[in-house]
Amino acid sequence: MPLTHEQLRRRKLIRSWIPAAVLLVAIGVAFTIAVNARVTDVGAAPTAAPADAVTANGTSLFTDAGLHYLADTRRISIDATTVPIPAKPLGLPRSGRLVIEPPVEGVYEYLTVLGSGGGMRFTGTTIEITTAGGHLATASVEDSTRVLGYRNTLGLLGGRAARYGIPDADLAGFSAAAQEAARTGADYEYSIHTDDALGVALTVTATCSGDSMCMVVDEFSFG
Repeated sequence: MPLTHEQLRRRKLIRSWIPAAVLLVAIGVAFTIAVNARVTDVGAAPTAAPADAVTANGTSLFTDAGLHYLADTRRISIDATTVPIPAKPLGLPRSGRLVIEPPVEGVYEYLTVLGSGGGMRFTGTTIEITTAGGHLATASVEDSTRVLGYRNTLGLLGGRAARYGIPDADLAGFSAAAQEAARTGADYEYSIHTDDALGVALTVTATCSGDSMCMVVDEFSFG
């Protein structure tokens, strides 16, 4: 039976949509591939670490092999479930300071700290580890590419406080410090602190210019 005029019109309309639909599918596939490539590329770790590059439970060593592995993966993991943490088994000196930065500017490092109450993961462009008296003393992470204005800094501090049980009252002085800095044009620092961030002491410090452009450093203490 020959097609009616209405059936021919509908078939022509459907055919006109086919190239666009195919194009949208192709774009969707390409976008998914691009996003997955970015996600798996940044800080991606090899499938298995060399035996002398990590501890028995898979956390980071700072021996020559361990540092090569860190440069490759950009992922540092510290087991703080039991403190104090001896420095020597990790390949660290009794007392000293180690600064770890990515080989390419703007590429992120990942610091995971495992405490008795769970794990915390932070990102930044510089991770600094210090030892004192034969033990791991601190680990801090800073994003040197991220300069925040007053509102964003307050929001970040508030988010840290909410997540790690830091009292809201500890944030109250930040506004006063910013107002005083705006009046005098002086630089200032403001910190919030908890001894119970999943079992690991955490201090979050905003270092700000007089016009309240700030950089934030998260520091863990293991003493």
